[in-house]
Amino acid sequence: MTIANRGTPKHAKPRRRYRRPIAALLIAACLAIAPCAVADTGVDTASYQGCWDGATAKAAGVDFAFVKTTEGLTYVNPYASCQIQTARANGIRLGTYDFARPAGNSPETDADNFVHVARQYGLVGQAIPVLDWEPSAPGGYWAKQTWWALRWLNRVRDTWGVKPVIYMSAATIATADWSQVAAGDYGLWVAGYPRGYTGEKLRNPGAVPYSVSPWEFAMAWQYSSTGNVPGIGSKVDVNWFYGTAATWALYAGQSTAAQPTPAQQRPKPATAQTGAPVGDAETIATQVVRGLYGNGLHRRQLLGNRYDEVMAIVNRRFAGSSGSVSGNNGGAYCVVVSSGDTMGAIASRTGRTPASAWSVPSGNVNRIWPGQQVCYGGTTASSVGAHVVGTSHVVTAGESLWTIYGATGWQAAAQRNGLSYPYIIHPGQVLR
Repeated sequence: MTIANRGTPKHAKPRRRYRRPIAALLIAACLAIAPCAVADTGVDTASYQGCWDGATAKAAGVDFAFVKTTEGLTYVNPYASCQIQTARANGIRLGTYDFARPAGNSPETDADNFVHVARQYGLVGQAIPVLDWEPSAPGGYWAKQTWWALRWLNRVRDTWGVKPVIYMSAATIATADWSQVAAGDYGLWVAGYPRGYTGEKLRNPGAVPYSVSPWEFAMAWQYSSTGNVPGIGSKVDVNWFYGTAATWALYAGQSTAAQPTPAQQRPKPATAQTGAPVGDAETIATQVVRGLYGNGLHRRQLLGNRYDEVMAIVNRRFAGSSGSVSGNNGGAYCVVVSSGDTMGAIASRTGRTPASAWSVPSGNVNRIWPGQQVCYGGTTASSVGAHVVGTSHVVTAGESLWTIYGATGWQAAAQRNGLSYPYIIHPGQVLR
């Protein structure tokens, strides 16, 4: 969410809960933790970044990620699913944002659509909700309509259960009266690039060098839109969050006492006695599909001597009605990429290694997208559009029920697949 002449990051004043201002809660949470880190680094991503590598990003210093889910009433980020999955699988804290399209849309309708989509991704109660406020260049008509933003924030507060954050540039703050929004205890994430649009990196940029009044402080600062972040890209929005993991949990509406650490959220590694996790193999396979056991060698290490048993189940599922269906094509062994896939994961589960031996449409095994066909040996892979696996259809980016099933069949498809208004589908999703 890059703004021209951005002046400030997106998050200032936290919310009040139980009549106590969030600022007091944040300070208390910080003092309760030893040592008390004062900030950390993260990113915000949209469709431009595609599906990124959460393990590499985490190792590079990405502790949090704000993922774009919606824009107005008609757009859903086609890569939101894989971005959210890779963040979760690698202990990266999540936020999510709606790019405001106030012209022609009521704030309540826009907010309801955002919450609806967020629920589908399991983000409500787990992520920080954000209004991305850059409807036009600073000084434009809609940029000054603070009433619209306030009503959107109030609506999400009432339906999500926590107070969302608003993101805007420092220049936008200065063009209108934001006192009611700040008084409502809605945090500020401000954007401003004092170094301009040159190459940047994840780092500690220090204090926000702009006025954020009427907010007392900014929750976070987006200090560049051209960050070089391993695993994601070279033109990434990079951010500095002024708080700890406990602070983040408060903004997300989670209890800091009950908030699990990333290590606790991951499956327990193999024990010294068994060399593998214990439990039902089908359950463990489900956790593997969700990304909780990583990919490649990391997955093999975590599964230990149960690797073959569990991966047989995983491979059977992927060869059935899921998005990753394999077959032969011109002498090649080909697979349709599912949401959240990496070439390392595909190579590992198919037993066709190394990943670099696969042919992918982009020519770069680190850049694949749901719905594409990748091949091992034989003919060169090509990007596939709409494709049908048996009696199922695997959704690709840009598709809708209407484009897949036509004017006479889309309503039946929606009913058959249990979809309700606004009939949102995602790349990699399998439709019956």
